[in-house]
Amino acid sequence: MKVKFFGHNCYLLQGDRMNLLIDPWLSKSGAFFGSWFQWPINHNLLPNLLADIRNSKETFIYISHEHQDHFDIETLKELRKIACKCVIPKYFDSFLYDSLISLGYEVTQVQDQKKLYFNDFDSIELLIIDTGVTHDSAAIIEIEKKIFVNQNDCKVFDRLHYLANKDVEFYAVQFSGASWHPVCYDIDQVEKQRISKKKTMSKLVAVRNALKILNPKYYLPSAGPAIFPFHDPFLSLGEDNIFVHQPKLSKFLSNSDTCVVYLKPGDTFKISSLYQPIEPPSLDLLRNLKNNLECKFDDVSDADFKSDIFKEAIQGRLNEIVGIKIAFCPNLIFKWGHNGFLVDLNELTIKNINFDGFEFDRDYMMVEASPAYFSLMSDPKNRWQDIYLSLRAKVKREPDTFNTFLNIFLFSDLSNIKLGFETTLSINDERILLINAVDGKNYEINRYCPHNGADLKNAEVDINGNVICPRHNWLFNLSNGGNCTSSEISIEACEVMETTTLCENITTRLTKI
Repeated sequence: MKVKFFGHNCYLLQGDRMNLLIDPWLSKSGAFFGSWFQWPINHNLLPNLLADIRNSKETFIYISHEHQDHFDIETLKELRKIACKCVIPKYFDSFLYDSLISLGYEVTQVQDQKKLYFNDFDSIELLIIDTGVTHDSAAIIEIEKKIFVNQNDCKVFDRLHYLANKDVEFYAVQFSGASWHPVCYDIDQVEKQRISKKKTMSKLVAVRNALKILNPKYYLPSAGPAIFPFHDPFLSLGEDNIFVHQPKLSKFLSNSDTCVVYLKPGDTFKISSLYQPIEPPSLDLLRNLKNNLECKFDDVSDADFKSDIFKEAIQGRLNEIVGIKIAFCPNLIFKWGHNGFLVDLNELTIKNINFDGFEFDRDYMMVEASPAYFSLMSDPKNRWQDIYLSLRAKVKREPDTFNTFLNIFLFSDLSNIKLGFETTLSINDERILLINAVDGKNYEINRYCPHNGADLKNAEVDINGNVICPRHNWLFNLSNGGNCTSSEISIEACEVMETTTLCENITTRLTKI
């Protein structure tokens, strides 16, 4: 199997019988309305990629999920002229499937842990997360008896033990952050840096732990970081924020037994080659890129915003969740200038607000942005999660704690918002026993994290008695009833005196760190 890298998470895996192309993102317009761009820039490699596919055997395209830095319609339109078969996860929501069909692709949907054979020898198997707003997958690809595990930015760290006995040749996974928290949040700069450092370290530790479980021959850092030429330039430099670059990863993994391979766009993997970490861009280069790239957000005018149309879009979402029972939820506020809307997810109501003299009477989350931003949210052809990932809003929470249902409301599509609530509310309620978890005490907890359904059976517990969720590194304090330290959710921990009260097959012991 020959491995060729085209940037971000795009790999072309070439075998004697077929090729598999992963998450091609080579468009010049970047992603998320011109906010994210590939690093290093890879637009010039599209002709090379098309030539590689045109002059070789049948090519399949695997799309891991629908985020624009993995599902790039502009690149896929070009590839459609040559390749026509796509492989995707079978998600509850059909957005990705319908979009590829509309582009003219033949699409095969693969279920979780179900192997699809391309021929008698080569195959792909997927590990899928499909809970709440998270629709993502990791691929176990076997071509010519070589295994390539592409985890991209899928948080299936809790399921990697499934692969522990496989002879993994290549492992590709994200090491850098990729969210609007804490980048867009209205918090003290020192606190923002503290949160960024914590999240960065959690990412790096997750990668290190994955390497210990999988023991691959080669680790290929992937799926970021992106750069942001049309934002504060320091966001692209990887200092004091979550978008760290490869030199920091290289330093962290300096003692790893796995060979870390820093491929650059256009590189073909060769055992004999030496690969150095890719440095972040310079300020001069960022300024030059800004002059030569296009920002789609700049095409939207504040004058396009109509508050009544935006209100209809919000109401459409509220209509989808009528009858769904959720716990107390803070108010959601959208603010532009002196005006805005207050959305109550408990009462399913919308109120007009003028912020001159307005006083908040309870917990809230506020998204403040330009009228142009909310104009994009008013247009049904735009996905709200793509707009939020443009990083062009300021977010404030009082208190500063995460709320699962506000997150689902904000990041879902209209077509799947109800499903997002339902899949979160129906997370498996199985209980497990943690023996000698803290100071010799035994605890019974929910096996699955209430945030995103991560399996906590093989989770770790820190020296402070916090169970660490392996997907997002959330902490649940055992001595405090299993409550999350940064959210309102809980794994409902209770001390157990007799360990015989639960079946032996669901009894586990956490490793202290």
